[in-house]
Amino acid sequence: MNKKTIFTLIAGLTALFSFSSCEDIIDVDLNSVDPELVIEGTVRMGAAAEVLITKTKDFGDSNDYPPITDAVVTISDDAGNTETLQCNAEGRYVATTIVGTERTTYYLSVKYEDVEYTATSYMPPRVEIESLTVWKMPIMDYAVPQVHFMDPVGKENEYYRYVLYINHEKPLLKDRLEDRLMSTEFSDGVKISHPIFIRYVNGGRDDDPIEQGDVVTVEMQCIDRGVYKYFDTLYNIDEGLANPTSNIKGGALGYFGAYSYTSADLEMRWED
Repeated sequence: MNKKTIFTLIAGLTALFSFSSCEDIIDVDLNSVDPELVIEGTVRMGAAAEVLITKTKDFGDSNDYPPITDAVVTISDDAGNTETLQCNAEGRYVATTIVGTERTTYYLSVKYEDVEYTATSYMPPRVEIESLTVWKMPIMDYAVPQVHFMDPVGKENEYYRYVLYINHEKPLLKDRLEDRLMSTEFSDGVKISHPIFIRYVNGGRDDDPIEQGDVVTVEMQCIDRGVYKYFDTLYNIDEGLANPTSNIKGGALGYFGAYSYTSADLEMRWED
């Protein structure tokens, strides 16, 4: 839901409750806002590039977001390859020749309703997870995975995103684990040991996130600064009313991100 609309709703309801003792009926005017284009594009290492395009909706509208299927979507790379992506039956634009490769810069162009939206993303080389271990604070009832890896020297690898799964299952939306981020912008070429605190999106389940014997999968994505900034502002959106900082030029919301990755599994066992 658009943040401006949420802000209007909260302001209106606050005014309503403040004057609830009055006999007059107060009409809350929920101002309508124009829908905005949302572009979500990814180039995953070893996989075909994909782009999903939708639009935001106003308060009171249904929560389904049908994809936009009549845009012109083009992805190219710094090796001179260019492809116009075709929309599949699910409403996603999927490449057939543009496949994610490390140390490659990708360029996105989306043309829709006489407006062009563009973005650029660089795929850093992958960094191997050396090991995963169990880490537990005394005050916690459960443990969390701790990832160990060597951050390479140089500026290519400075931003990481952890995507987590429990027992190899794709959870329901309310049980989805929130992704975590890490920046090594100010610590170059050092050994990293990073506990990953797990929580569910929107509260999720009432029980502890991890139980004895659960298998936790950690996918460590190597991303560029633009993608890091987008997710960093997205995960902290509750602290303000602004939209996440997009790396897409032209006025659209969303992001375009190329990333390499490695993953590892860990069975969670610890002493209570």
